Amino acid sequence: MCTCFAVYSQEKAIYGMNFDTEEIDLQLKVNGYNDMTLFYFAALAGNQYRDIAGFNSEGLFICTQAVKYGSGFRSSCDENDWTAFDIFDEALKKTRRTSEFSGVLNNRVLSYPRNPLYPDLGLHTIIADKTGDAIILEEGNDTNIVTPIHNDFIIMTNFPNGDFKEANYNKVYGIGADRYICAHEYIDNNIHSFGVNEAFEALSKTSQENTLCSIVYDPSKNEIYISFKKDLKKKWKISIMEKTIQSLEGFLSNNKIQFTNGEIFVKDLIRLYK
Repeated sequence: MCTCFAVYSQEKAIYGMNFDTEEIDLQLKVNGYNDMTLFYFAALAGNQYRDIAGFNSEGLFICTQAVKYGSGFRSSCDENDWTAFDIFDEALKKTRRTSEFSGVLNNRVLSYPRNPLYPDLGLHTIIADKTGDAIILEEGNDTNIVTPIHNDFIIMTNFPNGDFKEANYNKVYGIGADRYICAHEYIDNNIHSFGVNEAFEALSKTSQENTLCSIVYDPSKNEIYISFKKDLKKKWKISIMEKTIQSLEGFLSNNKIQFTNGEIFVKDLIRLYK
C-alpha cells in the first residue's frame, strides 16, 4: 500500500512516492533508449523484478500501486487487454507527454492481474509530465477509468480515484484515504514553495511502518533523491544523465558510483554504505 503524487509549483514539477510493502528486494535501473534515458524502480515479485515506478529524461513519470475496489467490482479483462506492466516501456520509451500516451493506449483496455482470492484488489497507475498534465488510470467495465489532474497537484493512494471525481478531498474513503487527505492538506498549504524538501516532508507524513523507500524526482534537473527504510536522514542522489548514484546526506563521505550494467540492487547499495 503506497502513496504517490505529482505537484506543480511555480511552473516546476516535483514527483514523489512511498513504496510500502513487506521486506523484499529492490532494484534501481538506468538505461538509454534512442535519445532518452530511462529510470526504473523495481521490486522482486516471485522470481522476477516488476517495475513499480519509472521516469524518463523528458520528465515523464509513471507509477503503479495497489487499489482496493468495491466488493461489487468485477474485472472484464480478456487476453487482448493491456496490463499495468505492459504499459511501462510503452509510456517511458514512446511518450514525452501524458497526452501522447492516449495515442499509444488507443482503444486498448487496461486490465490488472489479480489474485482470485482477492478479486477486488488490483492496481492503478499514475502518469504525469513536467508541463502540468497528469492522469490516473483505473480498470473499468470494458473501458478505462481516467481521472485527470485538477488544479496544481494529483495524489494516488489505494482507493479508486475514479469513484471520487466530484467529491471534496476530505470526503474520500477506503484504504489510504487518511494518507490522501494528509498529503492533500500538506501539499495545498505549501504549494507556492514546493520543492524536494517539501516532497520528502509529505512522504514522511504519509509513511507507514512498512515503508521500504521514499523517492522524489526533480525533472527540471533529471535528478532522483531516494531514502530507504524510513531513514530520511540518509539520502542518495541519482543523476539520470550521468547514470550515477551518490551518497548525499547523512553519510560520513560523499561517494559516487556508476550504474553497473545499468542496474544496482538496493541490498548491495546499503551494504556498501553501512
